[in-house]
Amino acid sequence: MRILFASHCPLDASGSGIYIRKVAERLQSHGHEVMTLCPAGSATDSFPFPHELVGTPGRPSRWNLPFEFPNFSGHRDSHLLYDELDASGIATYLDVWESALTDVIREFKPDVMHVNHAFLIAYAASSMPLPYVVVSHGSEFLRPRPNASFDEYRRQGLRGARGVVAITPDIATLMCEASGIDRERVHIVPPGYDPEVFRPSAVDRKAILESFGLSAVAPCVAYIGRVVEYKRVPDMLTALATISAPQRPQVLVVGDGLSLPHSMEVAKRLGLHDVVFAGHIADRYRLTEVFNAIDLLVLPSENDPYPMTAIEALACGTPVLTSDRCGVTDIVADVAGAVYPVGDTGAIAARVQEAVRDDWKASRGPHGPARVAAKAWPGIVDQLLDVYRQAVQV
Repeated sequence: MRILFASHCPLDASGSGIYIRKVAERLQSHGHEVMTLCPAGSATDSFPFPHELVGTPGRPSRWNLPFEFPNFSGHRDSHLLYDELDASGIATYLDVWESALTDVIREFKPDVMHVNHAFLIAYAASSMPLPYVVVSHGSEFLRPRPNASFDEYRRQGLRGARGVVAITPDIATLMCEASGIDRERVHIVPPGYDPEVFRPSAVDRKAILESFGLSAVAPCVAYIGRVVEYKRVPDMLTALATISAPQRPQVLVVGDGLSLPHSMEVAKRLGLHDVVFAGHIADRYRLTEVFNAIDLLVLPSENDPYPMTAIEALACGTPVLTSDRCGVTDIVADVAGAVYPVGDTGAIAARVQEAVRDDWKASRGPHGPARVAAKAWPGIVDQLLDVYRQAVQV
């Protein structure tokens, strides 16, 4: 098949962008022809497949936005949110994307288009002479949009799609409520992880932790992901501050985002001197080392559709403590970690102390790989291919 991927953000520094890159790589490696189209970011674009960019003021291309690319909750390369666009900005965005899609479809001649998110690009795709599939990761549904016009764009983008995919059942429900489409039309296909990369490994824990300025002697809990408001990193910091210093584990925060300065201020105000903010780590093999070296991953997010760092940690045999408002609670349960009520910092503190005292790394961590085995990329891509084929045959 020839498949065009249209992404609302660059193919790095966000879960949905990385998702597009990984699906495209897998499909190309199995003989399919793929092309990606996404906004220009700061990273060097070096991919094993054809890749086109929608330009921004700092990085022009064939089709250019007069502003940075908008996004749902903040991106390393753009702080412009969709909710900040007025009617003129939305019209400009759609005009640029419609021009880009028209040109790329004429030149690449795809059989089908995969559109990430049921939002403005899906609306633009609805006017194209090509079957398309919309895949929702949830960001367009889980936070209310103050501009009511977005509801109609989202509705038309979904109704025009030949195939509709949600990464979780809860998101499928939201898609149906927003568009009126039948629940039977929605395929549930979660994002995948690389089993060749994220797996239990014997790592040099001392060297890894000391590279961040941490001690190899004390336990280490970590947050890994974007540091934005809905991830609620301060909840974790507030909870840990209630644990007495002799019993408190070390803390590693890996990631960047709009809320990073605030999180650093919270740590300073709480007197947490054993917290290291490591910034973004792009190297997946380096992340695998970190997952294997830490004792517990903490994800305090609220309305987080499907945090991939939880899947990757579990695949590495590291237990996960997550709020009950994350899309991985059924995977974690009380088997490969634990779930607590979102915002309950007392529960976070109690569970962290339990994880350290009872050595969850040894007792619950080994359950992780089996819990996520069905989420590996090979099977996930096969499911997506079935959706593409059905869309072309309709």
